[in-house]
Amino acid sequence: MTVVDDIKSRLDILEVVSQRVTLTRSGKSHKANCPFHQEKTPTFFVFPDRQSWRCYGACATGGDVFSFVMRAENLDFGEALKSLAQQAGVALPNRELRAGQQTASDVNDAALIYFRELLGSVQGAQARAYLEQRGLDKPAIDRFELGYSPAGGHTLKDHLVGKGFTPAQTVEAGVVRTADSGWYGDLFRGRLMFPIRDGNGSLAGFGARALDDSQPKYLNSPRSPIFDKSRILYALYLAKDTARERGLVIVEGYMDVITAHQHGFHNVVASMGTALTQEQVSQVKRITKNVVMALDPDNAGQQATLRSLETSWKIFQAPVAGRSGGTTLFQRQEMPELRIATLPAGEDPDKLIRRSTEEWTRLTEASAPLMEYLFDAVANQIDISGAQGKTRLVELMFPLIAAVTDPVQQDQYFQSLADRLGVTQETLRASVGRPAAVRKTQPRTNRNVQATASAFTKLDSDPIEDYCLGLLLRHSELAELAEDLSPEYFRRHENREIFTQWKTASPEQGAEARVEAIQRLMDAEITGCLDALMEKRLPPLDLAKRQQAFSDTVSRLEERHLKNLKEEEGLRFSEDPPDLVDDSHHNILELNQRIRENQTARRSAVSNISAGRS
Repeated sequence: MTVVDDIKSRLDILEVVSQRVTLTRSGKSHKANCPFHQEKTPTFFVFPDRQSWRCYGACATGGDVFSFVMRAENLDFGEALKSLAQQAGVALPNRELRAGQQTASDVNDAALIYFRELLGSVQGAQARAYLEQRGLDKPAIDRFELGYSPAGGHTLKDHLVGKGFTPAQTVEAGVVRTADSGWYGDLFRGRLMFPIRDGNGSLAGFGARALDDSQPKYLNSPRSPIFDKSRILYALYLAKDTARERGLVIVEGYMDVITAHQHGFHNVVASMGTALTQEQVSQVKRITKNVVMALDPDNAGQQATLRSLETSWKIFQAPVAGRSGGTTLFQRQEMPELRIATLPAGEDPDKLIRRSTEEWTRLTEASAPLMEYLFDAVANQIDISGAQGKTRLVELMFPLIAAVTDPVQQDQYFQSLADRLGVTQETLRASVGRPAAVRKTQPRTNRNVQATASAFTKLDSDPIEDYCLGLLLRHSELAELAEDLSPEYFRRHENREIFTQWKTASPEQGAEARVEAIQRLMDAEITGCLDALMEKRLPPLDLAKRQQAFSDTVSRLEERHLKNLKEEEGLRFSEDPPDLVDDSHHNILELNQRIRENQTARRSAVSNISAGRS
């Protein structure tokens, strides 16, 4: 057993999190307002049975007790190891604190030297041809330390072992993977290698691009003591000095960054995902107030991209606590503004810069504030020529406006919305009420459109969840069938919260009284969704058909949840082998069995209940 495993076995994640966050029970889990972003409705859950945590809100991330402490206290892995070891009563000599990290760094350094040597060899001919095709010159290749991974199954492992590292150390560093049989094999095979360094320039891991039809097209190092892609912006260590003067431009891909730097745009970095994370934003805020995201036009109309941008905007809105004697350093007037540059159709930053540096400069300088971009993106999907379309736009955009805490900025956005609708501010305010920042001192009297949790909630509805809750809220006789229904089965946090409150309400109450009790307990943010659920029309069904419909819906939700767990387990197995326990394969097989048994068990339960009432 490793030191990390020993610590995990001695600590209860529920106890560790409770020391920093006030939790309340929610079924088999515990919930709270997320400590890593501002929110009114709890989206942060701790799962004692799995010894894990997850935020289903803006953070959209989770992990184990180590990742929680690292994030909650802004610690690196070594610091978190020391803190948790002390709490668990595990002896940890000082010389061991950074031993694993240092070894992983040494392994990666040795691997990088090897990758770079191979790029210039006969084996690297295909990679060099690809780089030439993409227009990269030698100074750019050298500056970004590009390399080539050997195509053999264990060539890199053998090379590193020859340098004195053990197979286990190469696995811990993330460049080699292992199987249950004990076989060790290279993770990266026949790929173009992009070293990934953190904001200080320390080598953390690698990104790798396939040069053929191999999948996935891009592959990153697994999460390790030194690599966490949520905490890294690619090439930030090269860009931050220029960014302090010229602002920061964020693109999506490694090649976009390298091409930009080759052409003199040294303030360009790449995110390690579509949405920015809290850790990435924290780094950005310390460097500049001027941030531009350059989006490929192909992504501009996608709902996932819109939601990611909304998430990024909310993170930028939230204050970030700096550490200096435990005091918060961040002031709202110091907040940077996130802007969006949309590229022409068929272009990405790499192509555009190579074609016209002048146009790239013009686009980034003419970038629009994110809120304005969201206005346009949503408006382009809706016909606002009629009253119905205008109402729809208000429903979608008002929650974002209401989330702005600066009254002046909020008023500007409110005016922008009115201009797009071709109405006066007075007319718009009369139709929806005043934004949150304006009505802080006033009691809540009406639940209107501002109660919606997300600007894209209605664009991203879940019919299965809505139908399940619609039946349950209207028909108290279905409560017996909902005994095993878990809040985890609901993807939308609004639905999850409604169901959780339904379970806590007194079962002796009728359906209407139970809904009223829920409304009294919930924030306006959630009651707006509750109202929408109650307004939806359901098909008329007799008792037996209603039971069957509800049971089938619950079954589908459970199966979806189990499949998600299976996917996460498989992803964990493929991307993070060092963290796997011995029964990982068993976990996947067990999920398969549960999925197969699920529907049969549910239908059997309905039959038994129906037989008992006949």
